[in-house]
Amino acid sequence: MKKSILHLIITLVIILAVNLIADSWFFRIDLTSEKRYTLTNITKAFIKSLDEDILIKVYLSGDLNPGFKRLSKATKEMLDEFEVSSSSLQYDFIDPGEGTKKEKKTFAEYLEKMGLQPYPVIETKEDGRKTQSYVFPYAIIYLNGKEIPVNLLDNIQGVSGQENLNRSIEGLEFKLINTLRKLVIKEKPAIAFLEGHGELDELDVIDITHELSQNYRVERGQLSGDVTELNNYKAIIIAKPHKPFSEKDKFVIDKYLMQGGSILWLVDAVNITLDSLIKSTQTMGVWAQLNLDDILFRYGVRINPVLIEDIQAGRIPINLAPTGSTPKFVPVPWLYSPLLIPSQSSPVSRNINLVRADFASYIDTVGENLQLIRTPLLRTSQFTKTTQVPVLVTLASVNQKPRKEEFNKSFLPVAYSLQGKFPSVFANRPVPKGIKNNTDTSTPLSRSTKMIVVADGDIIRNDVKFKDSNPRILPLGYDELTHQTYGNKQFIINAIDYLCDDEGWMELRSRSFTLRLLDKEKLSSETSFWKWINVIIPVLMVVILGIIFIFIRKKRYTKKRMKKN
Repeated sequence: MKKSILHLIITLVIILAVNLIADSWFFRIDLTSEKRYTLTNITKAFIKSLDEDILIKVYLSGDLNPGFKRLSKATKEMLDEFEVSSSSLQYDFIDPGEGTKKEKKTFAEYLEKMGLQPYPVIETKEDGRKTQSYVFPYAIIYLNGKEIPVNLLDNIQGVSGQENLNRSIEGLEFKLINTLRKLVIKEKPAIAFLEGHGELDELDVIDITHELSQNYRVERGQLSGDVTELNNYKAIIIAKPHKPFSEKDKFVIDKYLMQGGSILWLVDAVNITLDSLIKSTQTMGVWAQLNLDDILFRYGVRINPVLIEDIQAGRIPINLAPTGSTPKFVPVPWLYSPLLIPSQSSPVSRNINLVRADFASYIDTVGENLQLIRTPLLRTSQFTKTTQVPVLVTLASVNQKPRKEEFNKSFLPVAYSLQGKFPSVFANRPVPKGIKNNTDTSTPLSRSTKMIVVADGDIIRNDVKFKDSNPRILPLGYDELTHQTYGNKQFIINAIDYLCDDEGWMELRSRSFTLRLLDKEKLSSETSFWKWINVIIPVLMVVILGIIFIFIRKKRYTKKRMKKN
């Protein structure tokens, strides 16, 4: 009796000790090949550095379908990891469907003010009926009176729901950490739009400027010839110039790059705009002589002076009403507006929607033995046609059926990222006149830096509608005709984040999780077999365990009787 009590006490002490250790020392073994349940080192270090109280409210809760339950569970697991690394971080899951009608209405208005709309989910029941419900795949992070929403769902067009949810889970760590960084950042880095060469004006880029201003101090200005005037900027943006660059301006840009500056080039190789077709039914596309060919060639790329036509294209409104009748505008495919396919191999273009371009060209890589990594970011579709300049573009082409044999090119690169050390354009050339503060004359190779080149300037341009002289700004990438939102805005944001990232935060967007789906064909053909397996095996296990238990019991008592006898 005493031994039994002692064993019981020892067992209770061991259980209590294990619970105390488990409560103070959290650990989890991640056996997945892609380490999906393990935070990156840069994330752990950042979370541990947080010393202010942070609250995260997640609204992806309640009666969810299996797909959104998986996203909700993945979000909770991620926040659990955050909480372990930081004692100042707390989170709470809130069910938007709970509460009175008044509370639900107040909650919906609150989210709407933050630009968060409920996401409709249509499901088919077993009897064939379709039901629609709404989920809120959002979180809001609070810190020091500031609040920033996070969209947890990546809704990429042309991708299955399961794949979208998988990509959403892949991006959770980056989304949450990137938002936290916005809240705790003390001083915003500066970036600049260059002017003076006919670049897009403030209205044309006002939407992306507003978006970038959340993380950066965005400025604009012309070059004066001072080689130090760009030194304070993490990146510069050259958005659709249509006037030639002087040698003086090229020298300043080259010096900026040599010192480790980053550049986003958005350059048209062909001078043509859709506005020119509004005034006339046809226009001529000619080579845009920007005096940039030598500098881009030296940096490892060449923008070909051709116009791309693509079967996978956006739409434009065309008046199909007879002359003299009331105008009747119908959206029709416009092959000169290719919908570019983002590459999944770069954090800049990974997991974003198709990107719409207008009158784009394509890029070749040039030069050998360059200390550069060149990665394509955006490509055309499988069926692409190119036309050398000069080229006549007419609205009447919308009535012509594309001939498949003419669209014989595939996946032409329209955007490239370049990373490494760039050779100087002016290494063996005289310094142009008018240059100021040029103290360093021996820089044949740049510091390690980055550059993105896009062979289309309209990718960054938002539409502007005028009514009674008042401009109405449409969001970048939004198509008013089809009510679709393309990935233009996210691409530009990612591009600037990539160019300004010195610590490796953008690599979080490169995380890839394998989507392990059931074989639907096999599941359909073997449904009965697996149903029987699930019914019979548990019963068999109970029977077998019962027989083993009876056999052991019988053997034990047989031995006891033999000893007594």
